[in-house]
Amino acid sequence: MKLLVTDIDGTLTAENSVPGPVIEACGRLRRAGWRLMIATGRIWASARPFAEAIASDLPAIVYDGARIMDGRGGKAPFREWRISSRVAGEILSMGWESSLLVQAYGDEEVTCRPSDEVTRRFFRSLGVVVRPDLASPKLSFNPYRIIYYGDPVEARELGKRIKISMKGRVEVTLAGEGFLDILPPGVSKGAALRAFLEDSGLKVGRIVAAGDHLNDVGLLREADLAVTFRGAPKEVIESAHLILPPASSMGFIELCSFLEESGDEIGSVPFPTGTGLTYRRGCPLHLGTSPA
Repeated sequence: MKLLVTDIDGTLTAENSVPGPVIEACGRLRRAGWRLMIATGRIWASARPFAEAIASDLPAIVYDGARIMDGRGGKAPFREWRISSRVAGEILSMGWESSLLVQAYGDEEVTCRPSDEVTRRFFRSLGVVVRPDLASPKLSFNPYRIIYYGDPVEARELGKRIKISMKGRVEVTLAGEGFLDILPPGVSKGAALRAFLEDSGLKVGRIVAAGDHLNDVGLLREADLAVTFRGAPKEVIESAHLILPPASSMGFIELCSFLEESGDEIGSVPFPTGTGLTYRRGCPLHLGTSPA
């Protein structure tokens, strides 16, 4: 089995849907024997249309790795991990006086401050339950994750303070510009992929992973071929073998074409054929051309 695991935003697409040419390219990959899997920071309700667009027949890694959801049989978790409400209270207290928006994620529902109209509008547009009752830094449930969102500098600084203070009791990552993601200990997209492969019993010969931000680093490190996009953070590029044109230029199509041409020899033969160059993590090669 050949497996392609892909992030959504900034990877599969730069829009709120998958472009038609990318869908067609994914279809060609499936016909060539590849199976496709989503790994995203989105919740399942938000990720599902993208998984369906590329006809993924595997569970999706969502909540940045805190849940693996098997959408084929409905809203059923394959595996999941949570933060204790006590630890969540400490995290909320540390950022409570900041200007950042804060969201705590339950089972396909989101809790936010009463004044947070941005969160309420976005998730209600997806049909997701929003509970705007976070009036103090306390939760009555064990969340899958907590997100702070807003000024990128403030988000990074808060992330540093939480990481130092929590001393390994949570994972701290940036899931996008200004998105600070707090996850259960040991949780990442990469850890979720390992858990899925161990539990599913699937025999995977080659793993290709694509992602564009810091929350994708763990996933890229699990892959035989790690792929990112122009403009990705330095830490992401250091984990990659290949760099594609940005999602805004539908760089994902370049990846699909490359995998079709490479067949079963991903990660083991020169690239391009006959040049003598090899894949090397941290010294990536570029596919495609830069956007005009």
